[in-house]
Amino acid sequence: MKVALAVGICLITAASAFAQPDGNVDTVVYKVKQNDSLGMIASEFYGDRSKASFIMVENKIMQVRPLRQYERLRIPVIREITTSPNDTFQSLAGALLGDPRRGGFLAEANGMSPDDNLAAGTPLLVPFTVTHTAAGVESIEALAANYYGDKKHAEVLRRYNDLEKNAIDKGETITIPSFNVRVHPTKIPPADSESKLRRDRRRDNTRAAALAIPLARHAWRIGDYATIRKALAEIDVAFIELAPAIDVGVLLGSAHVAFGDTENALAVFKRVVDRKPSHKLRKLDHSPKVLAVWTKADGQVE
Repeated sequence: MKVALAVGICLITAASAFAQPDGNVDTVVYKVKQNDSLGMIASEFYGDRSKASFIMVENKIMQVRPLRQYERLRIPVIREITTSPNDTFQSLAGALLGDPRRGGFLAEANGMSPDDNLAAGTPLLVPFTVTHTAAGVESIEALAANYYGDKKHAEVLRRYNDLEKNAIDKGETITIPSFNVRVHPTKIPPADSESKLRRDRRRDNTRAAALAIPLARHAWRIGDYATIRKALAEIDVAFIELAPAIDVGVLLGSAHVAFGDTENALAVFKRVVDRKPSHKLRKLDHSPKVLAVWTKADGQVE
């Protein structure tokens, strides 16, 4: 059975009085308060005292123990990122999770399919991981029960680590992803400046496309190619969802062809093909001149 990774709201507020980010983007540093316990901290961060195991392994705490006031602990956190042009779940998983094959986990963590086309400026949650070192022979089911509260989630660990065996030996390590971990909404930090710029760019292009596409379609029907170019020329198809990106690219490229501007038509069609290589234009809907430039951009025709 396919088990989804956490989709819950996550990350820790950088401006929080009790947690400040450090050099590791997967953790924040927490200063222990009077009467704190590992369970209380897990509850404060994850809303679940039973998730203290993640904090313990990150800080190499072998047994539950009293905490010292002002002691500093590293708390694993889930990150939020904003996609750039040409990002895929596989490329992001390779960069952020250590293996492109974990693209499926990253997609599941965001309630999406690993085959979904990502518009630039899309916010995504990145599950955190901790590394567990076996003190002896430990079954995958026991690890799942310890970290996730249910041995049935052993398949999550097997899939994430590409394991076929049912146990790990003493001294062997296994990566534990933050499956089913949630963090309070109030602890989400502000996005960095580059992420904000990409989100704003996506928002602006999405709004512009929603207004321009109906106008461009009407202009196409009456042969007003100048209006199409004026309406669509400033829209960046990398920053809008796939369906409107195709609409914009095909209409704009076709308008360029109508003006004999093959160079710009080819560039626009290539951007469409980059977003969806399998997209096909129907012979009945487009002129031979448009189809000729489209195929030159490696587009398919049906």
